[in-house]
Amino acid sequence: MPRALISRDLKDEAQLIASPEDQNSDANGQDGYHEFTIHRGDEGVGLGPSRNLRVDNKVLSDLHPYVQTLSVSNLDSCVALENATFPEKERCSKEKFIYRLTTCPELSLGLYSTTGPDGAVAALPTYAHSRPPDSASPTKKSTLVAQVIATKCVSTTVTDESMEYPADWRNGTSLSEGQGHQENGRTIAVHSLAALPEFKGRGLGKIIMKSYLQRMETSGIADRIALLAHDHLIPYYEALGFVNIGKSKVQFGGGEWVNMSYTITEPTLGS
Repeated sequence: MPRALISRDLKDEAQLIASPEDQNSDANGQDGYHEFTIHRGDEGVGLGPSRNLRVDNKVLSDLHPYVQTLSVSNLDSCVALENATFPEKERCSKEKFIYRLTTCPELSLGLYSTTGPDGAVAALPTYAHSRPPDSASPTKKSTLVAQVIATKCVSTTVTDESMEYPADWRNGTSLSEGQGHQENGRTIAVHSLAALPEFKGRGLGKIIMKSYLQRMETSGIADRIALLAHDHLIPYYEALGFVNIGKSKVQFGGGEWVNMSYTITEPTLGS
């Protein structure tokens, strides 16, 4: 479940841009999705529809992070990151990852760092599942360091049903109405915001969540983003623009969750 592994002390901030328009048109990830780098940029240049991101300077000095849409081809890295981040009772199962990354991969996002065997992430749990970024860099690997995993639901908050998946989903004729991803839903249900504990306090969760909010705001596919949080993380999510809308009835992981909601203010498609 969502948990912030993020520094709130951002005294040394640098202006960043997260926008595909700032990259070469032939820059594509291995799963076929457009890949782009979060990088420094000159004021007013190439911003497109995206907002400016502000994160800790030191994050970029050794990680050079970039975001990329996740797919089922990233399964092992996603599972390793989840297991390294959350207590066992709050983890997403491997089968749920397969379902979510197969059914609605466009709703999940990964933050990567490309490094060699002696780089900052080489000893981390996701490195073993990493792949070279391209054929020209066989000694380097693109390693997952943070992720957002989500589906869509028809309710305005995350529910136990939205966190499940239909047992018969693989045959394409699911009879489990209300469970799992609902394509006609207008709420994006975030099931996991995770960043490697080894980088706690480096701002990685802030980077990926800001980028994720930008993407969803301009996509026109939803009216809100919902997630569950424990009490001590309410101020963190409120700082990102989420609103506390009360206690959740969800019993996953022992319950005791709070509903957080982010209203998408950009006009939706067709409006």
